[in-house]
Amino acid sequence: MVFYITTPLFYVNDLPHIGSAYPTIACDFFAGHMLQRGEEVAFLTGTDEHGQKIEKAAKEASKTPIEHCDYIADEFQKLWEILGINYDYFVRTSNQEHYKFVTEFFKKVEANGDIYKGKYNGLYCSHCEDFWLEKDLKEDGDKLLCPTHKKPVEEYQQENYFFALTKYQDRLEKYINDNPDFISPDYRKNEVMGWIKDGLRDFPISRANLDWGIPIEGSDQVTYVWFDALLGYISGLGTDKEKYWNDKSKVVHIIGKDILRFHAVYWPAMLMSAGYPLPHRVFGHGFLTKDGMKMGKTLGNIIDPVALSEKYGAEALRFYLLRDIVFGRDGDYTDEGFIERLNSDLANNLGNLLNRALKLINKYNDGIIPDLSSKQNFDSLHQQFIGEIDKLNPYFALEAVFKMLDATNVEINSVEPWRALKIEASNEAALLSLVDALNACKVAAVYLAPLTPQLSKQIFINLGIYQASDLEKLERQDLLQNYLGFDQINKSIAGIKVLEEPVGIFQRLEKAPVAA
Repeated sequence: MVFYITTPLFYVNDLPHIGSAYPTIACDFFAGHMLQRGEEVAFLTGTDEHGQKIEKAAKEASKTPIEHCDYIADEFQKLWEILGINYDYFVRTSNQEHYKFVTEFFKKVEANGDIYKGKYNGLYCSHCEDFWLEKDLKEDGDKLLCPTHKKPVEEYQQENYFFALTKYQDRLEKYINDNPDFISPDYRKNEVMGWIKDGLRDFPISRANLDWGIPIEGSDQVTYVWFDALLGYISGLGTDKEKYWNDKSKVVHIIGKDILRFHAVYWPAMLMSAGYPLPHRVFGHGFLTKDGMKMGKTLGNIIDPVALSEKYGAEALRFYLLRDIVFGRDGDYTDEGFIERLNSDLANNLGNLLNRALKLINKYNDGIIPDLSSKQNFDSLHQQFIGEIDKLNPYFALEAVFKMLDATNVEINSVEPWRALKIEASNEAALLSLVDALNACKVAAVYLAPLTPQLSKQIFINLGIYQASDLEKLERQDLLQNYLGFDQINKSIAGIKVLEEPVGIFQRLEKAPVAA
């Protein structure tokens, strides 16, 4: 199976932030997991670079639109490098390959009779670049506010090209009903079905009096940002379009809930019109807040992913975001929660368990892992982990791993091998508890490898399974499939000599993190 996953194409009106990092880290984890399963994987991210807001942002920065886009796109790529994001494709909607594809796609939809010219008179939000019905807006005195951005909408009148979305109302409803996994989580699907049942409206797909966009041939207009940007999921594949965007590929879009309408209604209808296969799944994740409040420059509470990564390591941030927040729901970041989660899970639950067992093996068994028969069985955990990942539930998948580690800690604390071996160095029950502990740490390292690869590598090095030089220059696919792959879960570690002086896998956090 081909697994193709995408982040949203991030709008370049501003620098990347924690909200950009969140879905990108999730996609990186899912892509890595599928590599462990032996699947062929493609991972695309990129930037959405056209529209009114970009022209405005560029002007405010005293730059041309392309100069502004070059700068912001480069900042995204720098952040992805800091965070250890392993994307295969980075699309920019300002490149010529994308221009060409959008023009071809427009012609296909037009040839299908789904594009017409008409006059639009309605309410428009320049922040989400979407049109709203008055009944869907929030009242604030004499103003009407966009429900997403809480900003006033404006009257908009213009002659534009329209896409005949109403033509696809029945097909969309049937497709969603016939493919229950298409939109997830379920509460997002309910939102979409509500919109469809309320009645879809044709939407404008072009703008007049705007220079920064893809020109529509034979017209003085450019394509509307959403009709343009969504196509980046295909154009960004370059010569690999047919390889990854086809009926047999499992295409997954990870997006914020605020752009669900575009991806779950507009996008599939556009694909139907042009004769392209639809994605397998659209997953709408929630928003991040800080200390219970929406993040913003004016509040001075924006979480800086670069500052956190530089101070505590990128893997700390990667782990926290997927381990502490239920993917799909809104999540609240607190400094205290960040410290507590990392200390509890990585420093204590996993790190201390590994360190104690290694020290005792070195002290009482010459560093050799005993060849003892264990009753451990990870089949149930494996099925649970894979099942949760297939539902795009990293929180619950990781929860299963740490419950296994909890149980292992309970076991070793009940046996107290540090006491038993001091009395009798060959105490089989005590030695077996150490073998179980090391096996549990090894298994946890396998499941964590796509999320925290450096931590996982260090666990395997401490266990003596590999030397540091074995893992130094491996490509990610090789590492996850052949060194830290699922075949390691049930592989015996008996007879292996562990590292004489184990290296700590995660240092306990003592100070409040730099979040803003």
